[in-house]
Parts: sequence; C-alpha cells; structure tokens
Amino acid sequence: MRHFAPLGAASAACAVISFATPAHAAIIDTFSVGTGASTSTIQIDFESGNGYLITYSWDGAATGWSALLAIDAALTDMAVQYQTFSFGFFLTGISIGPDHNYGTGDLWPIENYWHYWTAQPTNAPGSWTSSMIGAADRVLVSGSRDAWVFGSAALPQAVPAPGAIAALALAGAMARRRRRAHAR
Repeated sequence: MRHFAPLGAASAACAVISFATPAHAAIIDTFSVGTGASTSTIQIDFESGNGYLITYSWDGAATGWSALLAIDAALTDMAVQYQTFSFGFFLTGISIGPDHNYGTGDLWPIENYWHYWTAQPTNAPGSWTSSMIGAADRVLVSGSRDAWVFGSAALPQAVPAPGAIAALALAGAMARRRRRAHAR
C-alpha cells in the first residue's frame, strides 16, 4: 500500500524517481546458485522492466564475471553472450526465460548495452555505483552486490525487502504448480 504525503522537496524528488522508472518494473524471480561460505547478489534488469535476483555462493576467489558465468552454467533458462577483446570481455546479451536483451552500444544515443553496477556490503541498500572497471576485474566479497541493467543508465531497480522476496518465491512456485496442474 502506498501512502502519499504533501509534496515537500524530498517528497518531490522521490516522486520524480518513482515516475522515472517503468511502472511494470519488478523482480519477477529469484534463484540461488553455487555453494560456499561467501554470498553475493547479482541482479539482472531487462529493458522490459523484468528483473531477476540471484544469490551466488562460493568459496575462494570470485569476480563479477566468474559469478555471471557460473550463474549462466547453473541456470538452464539462462544464456549469456559476450565478445572477447585483448582488454577483457564485453557483455552483449542475456536471456533468462522469456526475457532477452542484446546490444553492443552501437545505436547512439540509444543505450543498447548492458550497464554494470556494483555495491559493497557497507553501502546502504539501493546505493549503487556505476562500475569503473570490468566485471572480470571486480573482486567479489561476501555481501557485495552486482547488477546488470540493459538500455538505461538508471540505477538498478529497488529490491523488495527479504520477506517480500520470500513471498515472491512462494508465489512463483505456486504459479508453476498451477500451470503444471492445468497442463494435465
């Protein structure tokens, strides 16, 4: 339920942010990938507004790029496309289920490429930084967050509180169960 207060300066700024994001934007599914003592979250936001939140677990060393490739290998509904250059990798496409975006940044001024965002464990939720290094050079630490956003320089969409994520996962499982029951 939304509560509206009279528009002061802070409220007006929040209203502008709220209206600047797509109305249909939502984290529509969550996944857990890997095992280990360290965990980070990887968020993937498609141009359609659909977002996916993956909890990635590992032991030893991991980078943002190795995490993305491990997630790609673990999720059967996911595919990652990229180009390899002497300086590293350039992500060109991600597909998860029905969502797919591909771009190489060649349609100026349209931002048809994947923007890479990072946040350290000490950052407040929602405090994202546009990465100044490539994902292969980004060393993950437990609690860090990475996000890939296609077609927009806007911040990654807000993630619901942990209780809402659990409810989302339960609703998704129930919907799958209903689809299977209807298919019989």
